[in-house]
Amino acid sequence: MAKICEVCGKSTTFIDEINIDGIVMHNYCVNTFEKESDKYVKKPIETTKKRQQTDKEYQQLDKEINDKNVHVISFDMPFVDMVKFMVKWAIASIPAFIILTIIGAIIVAIFGSLFF
Repeated sequence: MAKICEVCGKSTTFIDEINIDGIVMHNYCVNTFEKESDKYVKKPIETTKKRQQTDKEYQQLDKEINDKNVHVISFDMPFVDMVKFMVKWAIASIPAFIILTIIGAIIVAIFGSLFF
């Protein structure tokens, strides 16, 4: 039997359900519960130090993930690795040239039949 989240009022599943001091809620409703805990219990529940530390770590990780300013100044690549890369690049370009040749031949055939 599904339980009802006391924060949002929707049914929960065993995957996203959490129980804090006998109050059933979704994992994503915990922040709302902690901000407005006086609505759901008689006495407000304070976050523990471990939870506060975890929140700080998540904020730091979120900041690192969302910081997308990357500036590449230079990179050093050994000569042998560069030769391998260029050979792979040349081999990978062969199918592209075949496809472009076929498309070009079709275009020449269409325009050739129109003008000659």
